[in-house]
Amino acid sequence: MKNIFRLCVVAVAAFMFAVPGANAQRVKLNINYSAGIPASQSFKDYVSNTSLRGFNANVLYELNDQWSVGAGFGSQNFYQRYPRATYKMADGSDLSAVMTNTVTVMPILATGQFNILPEAKVQPYVGLGVGANLVMFSQYFGEFANNRSKFGFAARPEAGVFIPVGRYKESGITVGAAYNFMPFKYDNISNLNSLGLQAGFKFPLR
Repeated sequence: MKNIFRLCVVAVAAFMFAVPGANAQRVKLNINYSAGIPASQSFKDYVSNTSLRGFNANVLYELNDQWSVGAGFGSQNFYQRYPRATYKMADGSDLSAVMTNTVTVMPILATGQFNILPEAKVQPYVGLGVGANLVMFSQYFGEFANNRSKFGFAARPEAGVFIPVGRYKESGITVGAAYNFMPFKYDNISNLNSLGLQAGFKFPLR
């Protein structure tokens, strides 16, 4: 997982140098704390708790006052512990145990954003990210573990507001929400769609 995180950081940083003639003041980093709420029923059946352990980061190049393009990545960890019960195993046997389910999603996305009112004190924006999603999940029955990981498709429409601060209004606070489309098929799980709530800070990289 650490190696994947480093790879994401390198990939996003490399984007800064991939835009020919990019003005350093137009390259901005947006870092957000995020909370995730399972949205699809099969996901809720596996983990229904809201996740408060997440973040996302985007490097965006401002093409003009309204349009930005870039790349981003993030991580959200979902966790739920169920009380002791008797569970039917795949081989037909019964097991009495405490069950713990965890899911970690790490989307890596190409992103675009549109600033609706670039001159306003509070600037609403909409955005879309499309790319890949690394899913890592574990299911524990007491000391017995079932671990899986795989890549899948991910899409992330979002909306929020940017509130400029400072003398030159180049940095600011971001608050928004996103819907994470994450198709995923394993056993009874058909997808890992979730609603994301986020807040953070955007600032230029000079």
